[in-house]
Amino acid sequence: MAEIHITGQKMLKSINAEFQEAFPYLRLTFCSVADWKKATGKGGTIYGFDTSKRLSEVRVKKDVAGDISIHGRTLVKNLEKSFHEIYGICCQVCYNDKDGKRYYTTGTYDNMTLSQLNKELESRGCQKKPK
Repeated sequence: MAEIHITGQKMLKSINAEFQEAFPYLRLTFCSVADWKKATGKGGTIYGFDTSKRLSEVRVKKDVAGDISIHGRTLVKNLEKSFHEIYGICCQVCYNDKDGKRYYTTGTYDNMTLSQLNKELESRGCQKKPK
């Protein structure tokens, strides 16, 4: 499997399209840290960034250099942590169950590699290329 290279010049929708091409049962949601904290404490809705924006337009950390490489052996929690540390935003790996209900990964799923999680969700009959 090829690596996905994330740079500040990529549009969020392009990042997600490449990610779903490699991991068709997963998707990414990008949002501010403040929105993430508000929503997770109350179980509320997370409003993601406009996906037509470039990563450079939504990032908070401008003084930290670095790109992200994603491959099948990347742990879910490490991918999410990288976006927070390098760009200062929240990135959450998500999926839709077979009925279309949306979920954010937590617990055991965060400790899986992207390939393992993708395969697990496929075996559970989750939706392919969820929106």
